[in-house]
Amino acid sequence: MRLSPELAKKIIREVESALNERLIVVDDQGIIIASTEQERIGTFHEGATIVMSTRRKLHITEEDVRTLRGVKPGINLPIFFNKQVIGVIGISGTPSVVEPYAELLRRMTEFIIREATRKEKEEWEKRGLEAYFYEWVHANDVDQELADRGHILGISTELPHLCVLFQTELSPKDDLLREAQSLMTDYFQRLYERDAADYFLRWGNGQFLLIKHMPEAGTTQFRKLGKDFTKWQHYFARNHRVHLSIGVGKTVEPFRLHHSYGEARKALKISQVRRRPMLYGDLLLDMVLEEISAQTKEEFIRRILRTVDTDQELLETMLVYYQKQLSIKDSADALHIHINTLHYRLNQIRELTGINPKSPEGITLFSIALSLLKMDIYSTNPEEENETSVRI
Repeated sequence: MRLSPELAKKIIREVESALNERLIVVDDQGIIIASTEQERIGTFHEGATIVMSTRRKLHITEEDVRTLRGVKPGINLPIFFNKQVIGVIGISGTPSVVEPYAELLRRMTEFIIREATRKEKEEWEKRGLEAYFYEWVHANDVDQELADRGHILGISTELPHLCVLFQTELSPKDDLLREAQSLMTDYFQRLYERDAADYFLRWGNGQFLLIKHMPEAGTTQFRKLGKDFTKWQHYFARNHRVHLSIGVGKTVEPFRLHHSYGEARKALKISQVRRRPMLYGDLLLDMVLEEISAQTKEEFIRRILRTVDTDQELLETMLVYYQKQLSIKDSADALHIHINTLHYRLNQIRELTGINPKSPEGITLFSIALSLLKMDIYSTNPEEENETSVRI
């Protein structure tokens, strides 16, 4: 391993926060690559070359300053990594005065290097996993070569999984986005008993992917899964002010993960509109409506609802009427109006639109138009959604 200028600067920052002293970090060529004194960066330090050859601490006195190039009074110490000297760290000052800090300085430096190396190794491993899963979720068929590479990485492509996509509403430049990976991973590990076949990955542009080992499950298990993801959403909104849209695909047979991934993507799009976790298995009309272009949606709403689309009273009447399964009595009770008033409003809708809201065709057309109008309102004013309200 070689010390990079970036890591050397990190060492200086970290150590300087604990020791208010003049410090340098020298690479294996004897060049100062980081220092609390900017003018020393890039200069040659002869004392460091002696430290690297002897592998021992070196005290530099005023007399040494006159004979060695680029040095100042102080102490220089070898930096070890895997029993090899990879550089030198120095502390300036009278050797007898800075001596008490010397061993602490070396230990802090080596600890910072070990931690940086560990994090870099983890980062490379994560990138390797991300690259592999990207290939897996986009593969129509898992061939033997892909399966073998998975086994090398400790991944079994032969188990049933489902895909869950999370989308944060954060800019890639937002500092919160940088914290989201560790926050979500920590929460994921606390929420579930960790299954070795579960994988949680960054997926780019504020998106994360959970590939969860999920044997064939019934409705109850999926409902529990939906409740779990609702907890995720509430937790991050409440504690970190991060809104998560969540789309959940269905469990698929081994080797067919791309199906669940495609389902999760569609469910995620609906979740971004509905502002709640969406399970693909629950999507019916939404799944079709989401594929319609914005222009077609607007034209359909205009042609079906016509002048009714701005009349809140009539829109509410239709919505409640369909929610109550076309029951005149239940609808009138829910709207707190007389049955005759409800009949009057339904007739008024028929006259204004030319479509009978009681006929099979009218029920279909108005239901679709109301759903499209509802989706449009939620996409622009998501805070308006309330499952207990009859307002459009």
